[in-house]
Amino acid sequence: MSRHRLGLVLTGGTIGSTAAEDADVVQLVRANPVAVMPGWLAGPLAAFGAHQLTIRQPVSLHSEEARPADWTAIAGACRTLADRGADAICILHGSDTMAYCAAALAFALSDLNVPIVLTGSNVPPDAPDSDARNNVRSALIALRTLPAGVYVVFGGSEDGDALVHLGTRVRKERASGTAFVSPNGGPVAVVSGGRLRTLVPWSAPQPVVPLRTTTEFSPTVLELRVHPGLPFGALEPAVDTGGVRGVVAELYPCATGPTGDDDASLARFARYVTDRGGVVVATVAAAPDVAGSYYPSLPALAAAGVTFLPGVLSTAATVKLMWALARTDGDPDATRRLMRRPIAGEIALIGRKPATSRRSLVKF
Repeated sequence: MSRHRLGLVLTGGTIGSTAAEDADVVQLVRANPVAVMPGWLAGPLAAFGAHQLTIRQPVSLHSEEARPADWTAIAGACRTLADRGADAICILHGSDTMAYCAAALAFALSDLNVPIVLTGSNVPPDAPDSDARNNVRSALIALRTLPAGVYVVFGGSEDGDALVHLGTRVRKERASGTAFVSPNGGPVAVVSGGRLRTLVPWSAPQPVVPLRTTTEFSPTVLELRVHPGLPFGALEPAVDTGGVRGVVAELYPCATGPTGDDDASLARFARYVTDRGGVVVATVAAAPDVAGSYYPSLPALAAAGVTFLPGVLSTAATVKLMWALARTDGDPDATRRLMRRPIAGEIALIGRKPATSRRSLVKF
């Protein structure tokens, strides 16, 4: 596979920052009127080989300040680069919300026939122990042979291997080191010794047709993690007057959640949301090793209007719901159908459950 035209998208983040005199402070290098390649990138770029380089800088911010509109801007820059001949795209992004951006691009650009890799760094490029160069070098090595899709490539050290994660099955777990994990199936590849080695197979993106392609995202989604006593009633004004149209609830690890009629009932809150035309989906932090039976609270939640998404991370579910609501103009039935449909590998494959469980089997 021969790729020579590289698109480079700069967005800020730690990898677009400088270490201040106070070592505890990271200062963003503000965007120039015309995007210019930072000098330190010259060495890592050699890993891609002979290339024609085109640079875009759609946003300039620390990733904790990212908003859905910024994903739209980044997606637009990627589509422009691809339309102008780029056959691979590397995005330098802050790590804290990189997984959200990767999922957003995976859904919005599922029809794009080029590989897109996001990478960043734990410390700024000018710090003596920076991982920026190794991360970028690994990302570009991966881009030479990765198939179309969106990925996160991150090593987290000055040298050594870097893991390749599917953009819809990754989350940031810690602030240093390798930082990113793929709970549902593990990373798909590794960059080691200057080569990309595949670890597990993964499905190609499945763009949705004939619905309109959109890079828009509705910000009217609330992501929450269930905990005992969570006062769902306090969230009702967010639905009535705050404009919330979608809810992603991360259930307990066994796919259980509170039911009943009290204020701490997810089932009660789900009925409240769906009665007002909203959509509620549920996930777990990590898919089980095997598929199969569930506890009684899950069918009770389903009866209350909750759509359970086994094998989908909360990060990906949140972004997908934002994208689906924008794509369907908020139609709840169309949104639920789209949420169940695999688009960009977001649904992890789960093995079969041995027929020894005595809990009731619930199919969705």
